[in-house]
Amino acid sequence: MRKFLYDFIVANSEKKWYPWVLALLSGVLLGVSWHGLFPLVFIGFVPLLEIERVIAKSDTRFKGWRVYGFAFLALFTFNTIGYWWLWYASSWTTFSAWGANAALMALPFLAFHHTRRISNGKYFHLDFVCWWIAFEYLHLYWDFSWPWLNLGNVLSFTPSLAQWYEYTGTFGGTLWILLLNIYFFSFMVSGRKIVSIFFLATLPVCISLFMYYNYEEVGTPTEVMVVQPNIDCYSEKFKFNARTGEQNIQTYMTPEEQVKRMIALSKKTITPSTKFIFWPETSISKSIDEKYPDRNSEVSKARKFMQKYPYATLISGADTYKIYGDSALSTTARSSKNIGYYDVFNTALRVHNNDPITFYNKSQLVIGVEAIPFPVILKPIILNFGGSSGGLGRQEERAIFYNDTVAVAPIICYESVYGEYVTDYVKKGADFLTVITNDGWWNDSPGHTQHLAFSSLRAIETRKSVARSANTGISCFINQRGDILQPIAYGTMGAEVGNVYINKEKTFYTLYGDYIARVAAVLAFTMLAVGITRKKALQI
Repeated sequence: MRKFLYDFIVANSEKKWYPWVLALLSGVLLGVSWHGLFPLVFIGFVPLLEIERVIAKSDTRFKGWRVYGFAFLALFTFNTIGYWWLWYASSWTTFSAWGANAALMALPFLAFHHTRRISNGKYFHLDFVCWWIAFEYLHLYWDFSWPWLNLGNVLSFTPSLAQWYEYTGTFGGTLWILLLNIYFFSFMVSGRKIVSIFFLATLPVCISLFMYYNYEEVGTPTEVMVVQPNIDCYSEKFKFNARTGEQNIQTYMTPEEQVKRMIALSKKTITPSTKFIFWPETSISKSIDEKYPDRNSEVSKARKFMQKYPYATLISGADTYKIYGDSALSTTARSSKNIGYYDVFNTALRVHNNDPITFYNKSQLVIGVEAIPFPVILKPIILNFGGSSGGLGRQEERAIFYNDTVAVAPIICYESVYGEYVTDYVKKGADFLTVITNDGWWNDSPGHTQHLAFSSLRAIETRKSVARSANTGISCFINQRGDILQPIAYGTMGAEVGNVYINKEKTFYTLYGDYIARVAAVLAFTMLAVGITRKKALQI
């Protein structure tokens, strides 16, 4: 096999079609790995590494830009295949999302190419590993954040192979995947012994399977409920159809009818042992003034319902707002002639007996949909061109909700994609996690199943049970080793009670977070600096 590959490279490496085919092949291998064929991710970067090798050895000009261009083609293909389902929500604007993310993802290849050139390849492609991980880390925290395709996420579909994430988080998976790509590339080009590749490929698998089959749930079981109202977010939930722009005349469900459905499902399923009830994201869609929440008729209905069950606590998604008056107290504040400045939030709220309503405002917002990136710069531009008056407001600090001594982390939708972000809830005292979401924007596509799978990684990283309430599905429970339990099928209305385990322990990853990424970022810049220093020294 190795001789065939080597002969193929020698015979075709100088042909014009060679890098184009390799770039497309790389994108396809990476893309389909997000749809059940995850082992292909271990060779997905091999064609791209070969492209960089060929360009670096050639006599062509603008080598760096050629590397970047072919990397962009590969990663655009990766983005298109990986989350093609975004088309359901954004249609033609989805090309912008694919293109922008691919343009950003190609930057580590450009940095790697220059580092390798300056250092004369002394780092054996470890500079590629460090630059890629550094980029993934940046992609978690800046305003253009979109870490959906961070490589370590691919193991979310097979949680039995990701048990060591309680020590490393997803960056442990990214490191493993990149190292295997380097080994396979080295085998293809220079014949590195296949035994070492086999060892690197199987050892993490064996460790993870051992952990998986020997793990026992930690903590005291507590009964909670997840509700799935199955209200279509295009035709039923809102007055206007976000896809067509038309008014939903025949199919629209009023906020009163929506809350009535969720109360009916909760009432039918609740038991005397139920500690928490979870309703999905924006369940209460009639905007709530956070200063006077009980003036909202749907909040009043929810409170009246919960007073019949004083032993239980309701956690619900909601649309809320805060009025600031004459001063804009945030960069996301909007303005109105009648009330002055105000912020709108995607919120989780807590209802318990006669306690005051408490809120958590979603902080990790979806770029473009809920947040304007770099608002200080872009908000005036958008306003000048007649765009939205501002993104949603956000709450920087994590919050937890209690029922007696039991604490839950109210994670809203997209926030569940961020590993270290979720650990902040646990550090504040969360005993288990809930994810309240509305995944119906993507229809019955891989979008909602990918999002569900990411919650399995959060369970493993923190060793906390997860109760997941999704508007149209999939609502379920996830145990501490990442198994999905009692799923309510997509497009089905229902409610389920199940046990979560109240685990007070904190994992290594919870305590230390993405340390692998921070080390990799330092090494990447160090390698570049050392290479530049040595090159200058040789020129003297």
